[in-house]
Formats: sequence, C-alpha cells, structure tokens
Amino acid sequence: MKGILEIDTVTIKINWDKHSYLYDAIQKSPALTGSTNNIGGEVFFYQYDLDLAFNGTEKEVFDVGDVVYWRSPKEAGKFGILFMYGATSYGDGTLPRTSSPGVKIGTITNVHAISEIPTGVSISII
Repeated sequence: MKGILEIDTVTIKINWDKHSYLYDAIQKSPALTGSTNNIGGEVFFYQYDLDLAFNGTEKEVFDVGDVVYWRSPKEAGKFGILFMYGATSYGDGTLPRTSSPGVKIGTITNVHAISEIPTGVSISII
C-alpha cells in the first residue's frame, strides 16, 4: 500500500507510522475504500474487513494530523480509518478525541484538505 489517500481529484500522502504494531498488517491490505463521514474535527470511513486486534496501547486523545485505526466496541466487524483535523465533540471538545480507543497508524500534513472533505464522498487509500 503506497499510502495515498484519494478523494475525487484530491490526493493526500499518508506518512505511515512504521513503528506501529499494525503497520505490516495495513501494508498487506488491499486498497481501503469507503464513504466519508465528517463529524467536525475528524473525517472517517468504515471498514468491515480490516479486523486488526488491539494490543493494549490504544488511546482516545490524538494530535491534529494523526491517522487512526479504530474498532467499534459495540459492533463486531465494524472498523474505521480516522483522519484527525481538529478538536472533536467527544470529551470536553478541546482535543482531537475519538469516540472510543484507537491506534495511531500514521500522519498527514495537509490537514486543511481533510477538513474540507464533506460527508458522503468516496474515499480510497492505495
């Protein structure tokens, strides 16, 4: 996987965290595709085949620009890739925080482009 995020005519480079224990599994994945959800501070898309186990290092607070792998704590088989671009409404609304724990898998530098992605747009990571 090259680490290129494609949205319509926009491409954004993902800098994978090669020290993440999930790095090898993500690299072996085929292209990841989905439909975006922009919830203010975070753009994400669900995955249903990227079943990667947590190892106890997951957390909820991240930095602007972080790319996060997330697992639903309530729905088996529901996973997501999240792009943190600002403070989210979770917690006190002052930090990029996920609804439940996730693992940082990379970063992006073009945070403004992420923040401009509307809900319902097709997205791919190749």
